[in-house]
Amino acid sequence: MQLIPNYHMTIILGLPAIILLAIGTLLYQISKEKYTFAHGVCAGLSLLLTTINIIGIIPATTAVLGPSVDLFHLIHIILGTIGYVFGIAAFVTGISGVRTKIPGLVALVSWTVVFVMGYIQFLM
Repeated sequence: MQLIPNYHMTIILGLPAIILLAIGTLLYQISKEKYTFAHGVCAGLSLLLTTINIIGIIPATTAVLGPSVDLFHLIHIILGTIGYVFGIAAFVTGISGVRTKIPGLVALVSWTVVFVMGYIQFLM
């Protein structure tokens, strides 16, 4: 079962979110002191785009999670949820001044895998 393309904006919202998060992460790794604000803006915009994408996909997700859920979509949804929870954790810890890399990196890896999985599913 394929997700309804009108609801899932993989390329329009997902790709810019991943690119912004990757740019923000790379800038922060280059110089924490110099690029902290740019990192925060990129990561915050990434979280905003992902939130919009999730809100847009909720109606189609309920159709996928019916009695005959396929494993591919289930993994996609679980990894996306993990990435979103860790993205929120990274955002909250970042604005509170706590410096930790783990939540942001988990979000980046999870969202990248979910994007690739969504793109593969879209091509099928």
